[in-house]
Amino acid sequence: MEEVIKYFESLEERIATLEAELASLEAELDELKSRPAPEPQVIEKEVIKEVPVEVVKEEPAPVVEEVASPKAAVYGKAVDDIRLAISLGDRFLYQRELFGQNAELMQKTLTELNGLHSFDEAMTYISRFGWDTESNSYQQFIVTLHRRFG
Repeated sequence: MEEVIKYFESLEERIATLEAELASLEAELDELKSRPAPEPQVIEKEVIKEVPVEVVKEEPAPVVEEVASPKAAVYGKAVDDIRLAISLGDRFLYQRELFGQNAELMQKTLTELNGLHSFDEAMTYISRFGWDTESNSYQQFIVTLHRRFG
């Protein structure tokens, strides 16, 4: 119990100290409020002389236009990885219509196709699936193969 009493007494002393500090700060604030506002000071501006700058005109670099191969114009830009040539929408289309909703089979097939060396090898590889060669999804997939092996 004595400890609690000592604790409260120390708190009362701390409160008294803080109240005295607060009163001192309030008196200082009142003094500052009663002072007249200081006169605005004018600061002289430093004049900076303009120095002429010589502008060197560079000739523009010649524009080198890439000449697209006829196949690139028909099939699109060549890619090293078939997966990079397939948009998200086409990925779902191929998975649904060509791979029977089997994402694992599609991924395995794309990996195998990336490992082949020619368009003819790729066509031989996909012929085992027996896809309808007249379907739009098949035709789009063939365009993708052309981009890879073009």
